[in-house]
Amino acid sequence: MENLKQAYETLGLSEDASKEEVEKRYMTLIRQAKAREMREENEENESDFNFEKINRAYKFILNADNQQVLDEMTANKYGKYKKMAGAAEKTDHFFHYYKFHLLGALILLVLIGYGVKSYMDNQAEKAELAKLPPIDVHVMYHGQFFLADQNNDMKLAEEQLLALFPDWKRIKADLTYVPKETRSEMDMASIQKAMLNIITERADVYVFDKNTFTQLAAQGLLIPLDEKVKGPWKEQLQPDQLMTSRTNEDTEDHVYGIDVSRSKLVDMPPKSDEYIVGIRADTERKDQSYEFIGRLLEKP
Repeated sequence: MENLKQAYETLGLSEDASKEEVEKRYMTLIRQAKAREMREENEENESDFNFEKINRAYKFILNADNQQVLDEMTANKYGKYKKMAGAAEKTDHFFHYYKFHLLGALILLVLIGYGVKSYMDNQAEKAELAKLPPIDVHVMYHGQFFLADQNNDMKLAEEQLLALFPDWKRIKADLTYVPKETRSEMDMASIQKAMLNIITERADVYVFDKNTFTQLAAQGLLIPLDEKVKGPWKEQLQPDQLMTSRTNEDTEDHVYGIDVSRSKLVDMPPKSDEYIVGIRADTERKDQSYEFIGRLLEKP
């Protein structure tokens, strides 16, 4: 790691990020690395995710922060000793040398502690998930959606969605916030996180705003819905609800999304001014995904 700026860039943070933000971002990357390792064991895919580089950047930032604190303390100390300043400085240098090693050891212990905690949390989460019924459909809200709950808890959304399907046992719902306009570094970080989530979090049904639908439909993320809109859904749809797009591989227009902004979703969290649903092309729950959209198209 050559410099501090590169270290922050490696973690996807700005140079004015707080220590708390650095810690939080590092733990997020650890969890993503664990998840990626599990998927690669099953799918035998090679990842370009460089965890060693992330780890070096994290240590570099912490060491730089600790060194800055120590330098400021040293600079402020010696004035009060006057004639004894030389002796005080030598004494401080002696303790500073061993203190630096101690800090390094403490940082290592913290990293080990975080690693152990992450592993234990992961095991506990697996145990809790094992108790739950299988997922009938996984819904991802991807766009400028807002929750009243500042913790981004989607439990209420899951409960209200599940109420529409009496025969289903479980709906998983997640939220990836994507700002429509990039006005700050935080907005840019949200966009970068959203791109990563598209790769790592493979939902079945996506709920977009128009901005994110336009971007992702063109990238071939979604399955064409032409047969459904011309068949079983035809009588329930208005022409302005059909959201078409082209991809790099197919230059013809196809329906990849349905505007359900007048559906039951409007009364549920999370909130937005636009609701467009589409189905991920590689979903393993295609029938349930079709059923999910079909239910939203039913008249109240």
